[in-house]
Amino acid sequence: MCMRRNLEGPVGSLSLDNFKKILDSYNFRYVALHGWGEPLLNPELFEMIKYAESKGVHTNLTTNGTLIDENIGNIFDSGLREIAFGIYDKGVLLKTIPELEKLISEKAQLDLKKPKTYLDITIYEENYDEIPAMVKLAKEAGIEAVILHRLFNVYKVDPDIKYISEKEEGNLFHKVEELKKELKFEIYLPRRHSLPCRVVKYSVFVTCDGKVTPCCFLPEFYMGNVLESEDGIGDILRSREYREFFKNMKEHRVCNKCRW
Repeated sequence: MCMRRNLEGPVGSLSLDNFKKILDSYNFRYVALHGWGEPLLNPELFEMIKYAESKGVHTNLTTNGTLIDENIGNIFDSGLREIAFGIYDKGVLLKTIPELEKLISEKAQLDLKKPKTYLDITIYEENYDEIPAMVKLAKEAGIEAVILHRLFNVYKVDPDIKYISEKEEGNLFHKVEELKKELKFEIYLPRRHSLPCRVVKYSVFVTCDGKVTPCCFLPEFYMGNVLESEDGIGDILRSREYREFFKNMKEHRVCNKCRW
């Protein structure tokens, strides 16, 4: 379900120098250091986190969890606030839990409050029946919260992967709400989708080479480059093109099909 293999152009990593330029160009409060790739592969990731935190910017990243063991010390030393494990298959979760538990165990031994840990699950047809069990596994492993979000497959990255029906979604959310009470566990359900969407209203997506787009699900729909703009991201966000996009999202060929 990842769009990486469908994106055109070269694969690259955000540099620390470009990160600083992007971060310093606007009054950000929160930065999520992930895109269409695995953030723990970036050798300068932890310096970026330290820089953002030194500016009072809340940091977060989502990882598939496979590189956690070799980065536990770096994660703690960087001051990272939140780490989400993006795992949507029960079998993969069972294989990955030992690595996640190492991080959680060392965090407890060191009496650290950060980073807060999440299991991030994308809902789709094939894992619909597994989700309650995955929530329980997360709780047993010591993960602090679970985030559920809807599948985004407007581009048909894999035409066989489909979202559940509205009735199934309602049933699933009811089960999860009951689990939340039973386990006394933090679980975040996706909100009702509406346009203009809250993602575009409250966030912006910047690629590793500084290109700016309103949403990570519009990875080739650019409205400017922060590294080339005199006034950084603020100049782009105030542009007529950006404001017109926000006003007319219902007519956009991708946004009008999105339920995320």
